[in-house]
Amino acid sequence: MTFVTGFDFAAAAGIIDAIVADAQGYFDELCIDFEVQPGFAPSNGALVIEGQAQFGASGSFAELVANNVAGEGDLVALIHWGRTAIEAIVLPEGSAIEDFAGLCGSLIGIKGDLPYSLQASVALSGIERSCFEEILLDGFDPIAHLELGIDALPVYKSNEPNTLANNGVAFTMLDPLDFDVPSSFGVTFTTQSMIDSNPGLVADVVRALIRGQAFAAANPDIAVENAFELIDAAGNPLWFAMEAERYRWGVESGLIADLAPAGVGVGIPDLDLFGAEIDALVEAGVFESAPDWQSMVNADFAAGVYDGTTLIWPGP
Repeated sequence: MTFVTGFDFAAAAGIIDAIVADAQGYFDELCIDFEVQPGFAPSNGALVIEGQAQFGASGSFAELVANNVAGEGDLVALIHWGRTAIEAIVLPEGSAIEDFAGLCGSLIGIKGDLPYSLQASVALSGIERSCFEEILLDGFDPIAHLELGIDALPVYKSNEPNTLANNGVAFTMLDPLDFDVPSSFGVTFTTQSMIDSNPGLVADVVRALIRGQAFAAANPDIAVENAFELIDAAGNPLWFAMEAERYRWGVESGLIADLAPAGVGVGIPDLDLFGAEIDALVEAGVFESAPDWQSMVNADFAAGVYDGTTLIWPGP
């Protein structure tokens, strides 16, 4: 089985659980031949749809749905780690902007496109995206981006704020979590055809990934070291740094733990949240009409490997 990641071998939710599960031998214990390959979301979805890989990681449920709608795919979410957005808006020190509605009339620097969670945040604030100006940015240096004089910068909460803080750059942040914007991050998927042909295998892959995430949460340093074994073996083309990856996993694992509802196994997809996430994006105009998102998630596999909140692991 091949798992293609969403951002190389970064220590991120939806990626590190697969890396750790493989490194710690959990797939071997379940007699699964499993390989983690580096990839990038959302293009990794096409590899799974085409059968070049069997499992993958999506940045959010919205991203998975958009992949299916654009490519007439049959991707299905199996695991859902983060119950909020991993993206936010950084504002320079002294900014008068206090909420997403305050972005109207501002200049926002964009890397590719405005992330889905931020598009939903804008729509739910009552403003149109057209009311602010967007410029396309080069590179990934948030310090250089803010020096351009922009009013707002979309970021990943587990990445750029660390760079800014370490370099003494003061900022404030608009976080969708603070405005109750329904969003997600760290979504593991397969295809409906894979589910139909190998349901037992799918269940055991989910089982191993959930155990991998639990180990990574309890042993963050070892988990990041496992990631760097793959990063270094591949030549570290994205110049990942150990401390930055520790920060990334610390932020993301913290969000997973803080927002996990009591009495529910970690990783079980939240269908109500997914529905609200897609509804917000219909309102934002990302989807012309409501997609059949219910067919794009199967919570039964994750729920089925738990006894309450205890992972069921075969063996003596």
